[in-house]
Amino acid sequence: MNWKIKAFMQNCIASFPETLSREIYFKIQRYLGRSRKNLNSWEYFFSNSFKILQKIKQYGTGIKGKVFFEVGTGQVPLLPVALWLCGAEKTITMDLKPYMRKELLKEMLFFCKNQKNEMEKTFGELLDRERFNLLLNCNEKNILELCKIEYIAPGDAAKTNLPDKSIHYHVSHTVYEHIPLNVLHDILKEGNRILAEDGLFINFIDYSDHFSHTDKNISRINFLRYSDREWEKYAGNQYMYANRARHDEFVELFKTVGHDFLEIEFHSEKEIEEMLRNNGITLDAKFKNKSIEMLSITGSWFITKKFLI
Repeated sequence: MNWKIKAFMQNCIASFPETLSREIYFKIQRYLGRSRKNLNSWEYFFSNSFKILQKIKQYGTGIKGKVFFEVGTGQVPLLPVALWLCGAEKTITMDLKPYMRKELLKEMLFFCKNQKNEMEKTFGELLDRERFNLLLNCNEKNILELCKIEYIAPGDAAKTNLPDKSIHYHVSHTVYEHIPLNVLHDILKEGNRILAEDGLFINFIDYSDHFSHTDKNISRINFLRYSDREWEKYAGNQYMYANRARHDEFVELFKTVGHDFLEIEFHSEKEIEEMLRNNGITLDAKFKNKSIEMLSITGSWFITKKFLI
């Protein structure tokens, strides 16, 4: 779909009363867009969860018996389910709006039950077989209770009301690009308070123009052509807001909240780098002073911990 048509539709839908707006948007996604799930997409989402588990295995103190806090649940608590399957004690998952959908919970369970071998292959030795069997025999009505998922929506991740040092991992996946940087600062400061001293922050941030995910005729940095005011007209709604912050700004963000970096793994795209070197895109003044190398980064893993004095 042409991204400008999609932007127009999103802005129209966002103008409806909130509950009705969410319902209309889900129905459109359901039958035309990304919520029209298939086996390949569920496998992809579980694979992303496994990447977080790999980071924990590499840098953390294990998964079993640990308490997780997730920023941004989305329509399905897929990461919390994956964490429980691999031994987590509990996951507190918080979202600004109640986006979770029982229809998608049911489809996720259908995938798990009908692609049992694929699930076992994805999680390998990390998978708790007893828990997996329990999941295969449950239904969408009791999945949150079974998987020890505390879903809080609406919720404010900058004001969690959780006890000090009560969680072991503070995680997100493709969420931080949708939150203003000043709000992220407060979320991370709150994370410092609720995270145990040996805990970790694990975040994957997608810097790409999300319209490019469905409109292949535009580049993954198409939105850098526009000023803040212009972009607000296209994507200043709850469905497509993006802070458009680049990699260097996120590095600075984590520094300002007092984090040490255990790993920064970033992904660059040669096609974007070549396009920029050949003046294939006219950037807004806000981005012109950034290096080509920086602008070519489309996503990053940040594994950080709070600095201990």
